[in-house]
Amino acid sequence: MTKKNGRENKALGFLGQDLFVEGTVHSDKKMVVSGKVNGVVSGKNEVVVGVTGNVKGKIEGNSISVAGEVSGDLLAHKSLDITSSAKIKGELKVLSGMMMIQEGAQLEAECLTFLENPLQKKITS
Repeated sequence: MTKKNGRENKALGFLGQDLFVEGTVHSDKKMVVSGKVNGVVSGKNEVVVGVTGNVKGKIEGNSISVAGEVSGDLLAHKSLDITSSAKIKGELKVLSGMMMIQEGAQLEAECLTFLENPLQKKITS
């Protein structure tokens, strides 16, 4: 990472409120979606759907936070945070005990939990 003014410049993917993307969006760093996406949104770290964000398609990431609208499946490898302003239709998959839903959130979803991270390789003897 580069340093600017003595601080590390941390990368952030940001889709602004005025942007519309059709297709696949992927980021290795934190990604914030405040615009509209018709397609797949994936990230190796945190994926945030802001209050003005609207995703029609699958979202996958280590940590997912939703404050906007999602019509599609969510797969969170570590945690899923659904705020009171969120509207979600789809299937939610997350580690057992790692989903937080705030009062007021609107869900029309099937919630599935798993006991271990599906990305971790199993050691077999």
